[in-house]
Amino acid sequence: MDAETVAQSLDAPQVSRSRVSRGLVLIVGVILIPMALNIIFNSWGPLTHESAMRMAFATVAGQTIAILTVVVTLAMTALTRRRRQLPTFIVIALLVFGAASATMGAAADTLSSRLTIVDQVSRLNP
Repeated sequence: MDAETVAQSLDAPQVSRSRVSRGLVLIVGVILIPMALNIIFNSWGPLTHESAMRMAFATVAGQTIAILTVVVTLAMTALTRRRRQLPTFIVIALLVFGAASATMGAAADTLSSRLTIVDQVSRLNP
């Protein structure tokens, strides 16, 4: 290496190519964050109106994050030069959206049944 090569390498702007992997974004946003929300906001004590609401809202929040995550990864795929992978991510987005919608519906049913149980127990134990 001569002095001219070293000077050229020092003058050239360094471009960082650190990108976030779409797979990592999917795993974190679709699996880890909803799971963490459900664990954090789980009712570790007796079931009350507040704990039932907290668990239901944590489920809905986690599934909303999952839906937003697949929208972001779909946008990341569409905006990059990986157009061949776009149909795959569209299918993944549709599957996650369907599963998240079903989970939100189940959370509503579970909330209703939990609130009924709390009301029944409170009537038995005045």
